[in-house]
Amino acid sequence: MSAELSDSDRDRQHLERQAFVLSQLDCGLALFDSNLRLVWCNRPFQSLSRLDDCQTKAELTADDVARAIAGPAQRAELLKSLRTQGAVAFQHPDGTLLSGDVRLAPEDGCLLTLRATDPVVAQVRLDAESRRQGFLLGLTERLQPATELPDIGRFALSYLIETTGAAFGDVKVISGTGNGRKAGMLLNEVSSDFIAHYGDAIPEMEALMQDGIPYGRGLLWQVIESGEPLYVDDYPNHPQAMPQFCHPGVGQLGLFPIPGADGTIIGVLTLEMRRERHLQDYIQADMLRAACRILGVAIERARSQASLLRANRNLERASQLKSEFLASMSHELRTPLNSILGFSELLLRQNRSPLSERQTLHVQAIQRSGKHLLQLINDILDLSKIEAGKTDLDLQTVSIQSLCAQCLQTIQPRADKKRHRLALELDYHLHEAVLDERRVRQILINLLSNAVKFTPEGGRIRLVSRLAYGSELLKGDRIDRSTINASTPYLCLEVIDTGIGIPIEKQHLLFQPFQQIDPSLARQHEGTGLGLALTKRLAELHGGTVSFTSEVGSGTTMRAWLPLTELRRTPAESVTASEPSPAVSEPSDRARSPDCPRVLVVEDQPFNQALLAEVLELEGCAVDLISNGSTMLELVQSKIDCPEALPDLILLDIQLPGTDGFALLEAIEQCEYWCDIPIIAVTAMAMPGDRERCLAAGADDYLSKPLDLTEVSQKVREALERD
Repeated sequence: MSAELSDSDRDRQHLERQAFVLSQLDCGLALFDSNLRLVWCNRPFQSLSRLDDCQTKAELTADDVARAIAGPAQRAELLKSLRTQGAVAFQHPDGTLLSGDVRLAPEDGCLLTLRATDPVVAQVRLDAESRRQGFLLGLTERLQPATELPDIGRFALSYLIETTGAAFGDVKVISGTGNGRKAGMLLNEVSSDFIAHYGDAIPEMEALMQDGIPYGRGLLWQVIESGEPLYVDDYPNHPQAMPQFCHPGVGQLGLFPIPGADGTIIGVLTLEMRRERHLQDYIQADMLRAACRILGVAIERARSQASLLRANRNLERASQLKSEFLASMSHELRTPLNSILGFSELLLRQNRSPLSERQTLHVQAIQRSGKHLLQLINDILDLSKIEAGKTDLDLQTVSIQSLCAQCLQTIQPRADKKRHRLALELDYHLHEAVLDERRVRQILINLLSNAVKFTPEGGRIRLVSRLAYGSELLKGDRIDRSTINASTPYLCLEVIDTGIGIPIEKQHLLFQPFQQIDPSLARQHEGTGLGLALTKRLAELHGGTVSFTSEVGSGTTMRAWLPLTELRRTPAESVTASEPSPAVSEPSDRARSPDCPRVLVVEDQPFNQALLAEVLELEGCAVDLISNGSTMLELVQSKIDCPEALPDLILLDIQLPGTDGFALLEAIEQCEYWCDIPIIAVTAMAMPGDRERCLAAGADDYLSKPLDLTEVSQKVREALERD
């Protein structure tokens, strides 16, 4: 009695039997792993490839095998097929014609099947592969320019129906997740021959395809779950057939999965054929699977582009809403600020009942706080306008020495309170530059203010203006990584302080909107974090940038780099500035006369009414008040018995209850008695284009709230003199 075989002996015998069976096949088999290394091959493959046992056991790579079995011109195509699967046909270096295919194997490997063929068969297969490549190339060319999903579906489907001879077809894409998924119609196409014979069936089919097929219904979900094509010879009698498609005219149906880049099935291609088992022919099926991969890439590309377009539209909408919000908040904040600043200024000006020293200090504190709040509002609006691309530069030839001296003079009072020593250093090789003076002034004031804020008492602050070149900027710690030309000349504006410095771990917060180096509630230095962000945007608006160096305990150097060779508009001719008007104007001779000018103020806010009345009376004007737009419109449209009673000037608020200022401007323009009266628009609308909109509507001038009382007096005087 023979001893029982051990498990290892049984495994060895099993492997030997498998090897024997595989060696008896008439085709060569070679198994490659996921790294395309030869794992195993049978005897026929060794015979076809001319590789011996030693070679096949030497861990050959796919490149080694390709060199052994294919000529130089065909090796690249063979290697490509090993990676992508499909039919192969090539000539061995000894002249033998070989053909076969590559299929997926477990663990991401692949199985190469080869057999020798006679020249006639080889030519047939080569022709078939040529047709396959031509088919896929034609499909790719059709899909390449298409960016919209419907276009992709239309191009692909019309091409597939035309080249395969299908009667009709459709492309469905999957939406949703889990059991809530639905196969919705992307596009369908029906041949004219099918319409001619079975036109009555088309409405029901189209209705189902337009509604989409819920998860679990119909055969297509088998295809989605398995990832394999499904062929149905007699669809109307299939137990899982959809009733709408159970029509005698429907023949063989083929459902092909459309994979995404990660292998997930994102859609299904359906084709109905007239010829028996035509879809299951090897070359035809292989072509359609490859076509589905191409189609999947195109669908994902279109989806990504559509997603980007939606994101862009959402961003544009968000930007629009932000602008509208800022415009609204600007108006809501400027209106009460107008009263706070205006009345505090009037209290400080008035001479009849002088304020006590304590009262004066309180009113001055109110005024300072109001101006600080106004500056914050202006910074937010400026930053928003720049980021929205709504800020244009007013370029002029500017004296650098004068601009820097004025900025130091502006900051001097704040520096004196902390006993800072200020210094100005100028490069006399550079006297003038083409700049937006107001914006560059903003840059310098922001940098100097920060230096004063973060420098302890008794410190030193220097403002340096010098000519520098891009080569120096390339070596520094600049904020962005834009392209810099080493030979480009720059106006470099430096503010150097002996302040507290900025820790390295905090430096990335600089120039970011609303970011504070010390955001804690116990911080010693106030601010909103907008100054440096605005400085950076203003420098970039000039085509420049910013940079800095800092050391904790030693100080900080902030630099604004403004290029001197940027292509810019021709600087406008300078206009000689008029002498500033006195802060308090005595009533003119005209005002003292019995015929003092009459000014009509159309304003709904009582505080603003009172403020404007006070200012106008100081100018010697008689003031009439109207508090809403409807009353003003009735007055304009009423019959005028005495034209001499009309006002000499109208101060018109734009945002009025009842009828807004723009409607009133239009009505005044159309009235023969009122149309010649000068109008000054007085409004909290301070966004880009608001001034131009008011002037275009018929206003002669424009005042933005909060009102500068000196500007109000000057513009009223100018309007009355023109009249």
